[in-house]
Amino acid sequence: MKTVPFKRASNFANHWVLAEQLIQLGARPPIVSQLCRLSRQQSIDLYKSVKGCSPKQGMLPHDHQWVIQSAGRNIHASIFLGILDDIRRRLSIQHATAQVLVDAFSLYKNIASQIFIGPKAIPPVTRQFTLDINRAWSLSSMLLAGDLIFTVCARCKARFLSVIHPNATFSRCPICDVWTDRSGRRRWASAKSKKPN
Repeated sequence: MKTVPFKRASNFANHWVLAEQLIQLGARPPIVSQLCRLSRQQSIDLYKSVKGCSPKQGMLPHDHQWVIQSAGRNIHASIFLGILDDIRRRLSIQHATAQVLVDAFSLYKNIASQIFIGPKAIPPVTRQFTLDINRAWSLSSMLLAGDLIFTVCARCKARFLSVIHPNATFSRCPICDVWTDRSGRRRWASAKSKKPN
């Protein structure tokens, strides 16, 4: 039996621990495999071991328009990607590693639970996590590829996400440029939106 050098064994153990953390946060095997240098089968087996069931089948989320489909989605994505981008820049790394994704998503969940789900939650925004770690990984890839950019609102100074070549509708602030319809749903303001009196 061939022995494994300690350094390689240590790296494998670190990848395995990170893979388990990702799965506990809800990451699917293809993401775990890519970020943690595990084979497809290793990722599936670990998923079954951690979750006690087979992983979900089908394509991973990948939609450039997701962050601009509603103000709530944009706020959640902006919080998460803002955290991830700050960590990445502070550590001076080019790409989002497994550890950075775990740390950023854990911080996002903590912050979002305080803002949107706790007893002092902001009522107009949905009281659930609209962003899961699989979508978060997809959005982080789009941000790093330059398909998404941060824009700073001139009024409230919030940092929010826009598409790379936004038109007037897609570059509006999800905090300032939102109105509430009769049913209480928050609507992104646009030229066609019915403005409140």
